[in-house]
This record gives sequence, structure tokens and C-alpha cells, in this order.
Amino acid sequence: MSQTENNDLFRRDRSKKATHGRKRGIAGLMLLLLVLSLMIVACGNKTNTAGEQATTETTKTNASAATQTAEEPQTQVIEHAMGKTEVPLHPKRVAVFGLEDLTLSLGVPMVYAYDFDGYYLDDQLKALKIPLAGNADFNPNLEAILATQPDLIVVQRNAIDDKAYEELSKIAPTIAYSPDDWEKTIVEIGKATGLEDKAQEVLQANTDKLKQAKEDIISAVGPDKTVVFMRPSDKDLQVFFPSFAPLIYTELGLNPDESVAAFQKDTKDDWGVTTSLEKLPSIGADYVFAIYGGSISTKEEFNENSAVATEVEKLHVWKTMPAVKANHVFKVSARHWMMSGPIADGKVADDVVAAVTGKK
Repeated sequence: MSQTENNDLFRRDRSKKATHGRKRGIAGLMLLLLVLSLMIVACGNKTNTAGEQATTETTKTNASAATQTAEEPQTQVIEHAMGKTEVPLHPKRVAVFGLEDLTLSLGVPMVYAYDFDGYYLDDQLKALKIPLAGNADFNPNLEAILATQPDLIVVQRNAIDDKAYEELSKIAPTIAYSPDDWEKTIVEIGKATGLEDKAQEVLQANTDKLKQAKEDIISAVGPDKTVVFMRPSDKDLQVFFPSFAPLIYTELGLNPDESVAAFQKDTKDDWGVTTSLEKLPSIGADYVFAIYGGSISTKEEFNENSAVATEVEKLHVWKTMPAVKANHVFKVSARHWMMSGPIADGKVADDVVAAVTGKK
């Protein structure tokens, strides 16, 4: 066999070997691709399974949260002057009648309030731009309250009877409180409206204000000055007692005049006494605060009552009082002196500090 043939055979043998090698390589590659494909599918299945599990877990979590929310109470039972009432946990539309001092201080979301020209809260209430009573009639206007669509009604006990309470309760859950102890009442209203923490803040702020007022007064005139809180008229004299007006007699650094104890012996009432103008000379207080008008008197009514007092001031028995001689008799308005709440108390404290110290 020639060399050329050998070389050709050699070339043919190499070609066959190369062809066989390529076939084996292709087969291996295909096997590798198959394995990779199976792995990808497996991973995909795992990913899908994990995704499905995550989706399932999320759905379960959301369902659990929804169930928990649905199970949480949406109302609470509040005890008040007219009984017990179920009210929403966080009322958003509150109609108020007669307890605006407290609800303003708390920041209750009011949609209606009692107000009239001359009311000591008039400016603050009008700033809310909500429907207001608009007159001094101390009977709730059912139609006006209904129109505001309240989810809670807060009313002063003295403004309603049983029938009025029932009618208000048909409009929305209604809670009623006496104005006598505003410190207790504001805590209760705070609980009913979800503002308990704010109620405590208001109480602390009031305590701080009265403490400062007392310090200012004692610093200016000492701790031994006496006071009488009265309502003179052309017919008789009313003297109020410490149990009725503790703010004036015990909380601002002034002390009840000795005449107050003598007046207390003349009556079984704890608010005060109605007596004769002839008793005026027995009042030896360093300071006298004389109140005029009523708590819901208009400006005009207050001015009329003050004018009547001018005639009393001409009487000899009036002029004999030491406070008159010292020019320490101060006319004050019942429109906030006879009201109850942190705003009213703050105004009274400001009046007393200004009168005794000359500071405004």
C-alpha cells in the first residue's frame, strides 16, 4: 500500500474518530441539557410551592386580622346620671348641650353645641363653625340636634327630664352629667370619647394654674386676707358658703371671713343663705366679690342687674363694710362665676388675681 493511501486511510480513520467523538459530545450535551431542564423544573416547582405557601400564609394572616378586628368590641357601656348607655368607642360626631366647657377642653369632635350671645364660651364655640343653639333657652332643640347626625349626645342633667332624655336617646346614644363636680365628670366624658389621657392633662393644667394664682395672691397680700362671695340685690342679700364656692374661699390663698361661719348657723343649706341687707355691716372681709346676673344672662341682662346694684351701693349699711372703704369690692359676672369647668375656673382665678394683686 502506498504512502499516499496510508495517509488517506489515516485521514479517513481520523475523520471517523472525529465524527464518532462529535456524536458522543452531542449526546453528552443533550444529557446535560436534560438534567439542567429537570433541575429548573424542580426549582420552579419549589418556587411555586413557596409562593403558594406565602400567599396562603398571607391570606390566613389577613383573615385572622379581620376576624380579630371583627371580634374586638366597637362599643362600651358608660354609667352616667340617667343610667347606663352603650356608646361607640371613638365617637366622631358629638352633640353637646350644657357641658361645652368640658368638651372644648378635651377637644371632643363636636357637631352641635349650646351657645348664645354673651355666653362665656361664645367666641370659642363660634370658631368651630358648627351649628349652635343660638339662644339662652336651656331646653335641647331635638330637631336641630337630629339634623347634625350625631353618633353621641352629651347633655347636662339639669337641662332634661326623663321624657327629653328618651327623645334624645332616639337620635343617638345619650349620656348626662350633673355640673356639680366637673373634675369627676371630665374624666367620665374622657372615657366615653376615648380621651382619657387628655382629661388627665386638663386636670393637671388646672391644678398648676390655681397653684400659680394662689402663689401670686399670697405673694402680693400675704396668707391671712379674708373674703366673702355674695349676691346683693335691692331686696335682699345672698351669701355663698365655702362648700358651694371652694375655689373662692380655699383654693386661691384667701380665707372665709368670720361672718360666713355666723351665716352658716342661720341655715341648714350648704350652698349659702338668703338674708337681709341689714346684715351687710357684719361682713368684715378684706375682699368682697359681688356677683350679678344669672349664669345664662345676656350682656343686656347683666348690665340691668348691675344698674340695680348701684342703688344698693348708696345705702348706709353697704358703705359700712371695710371692703367698701378700702375699695375692695369687685363686681363679677355670673356668666362664668356660676359655671362649672376648667375654662370657667380659669377665668374666675384670673378675676381674683387681677382684683387682689392688680395684675391682669
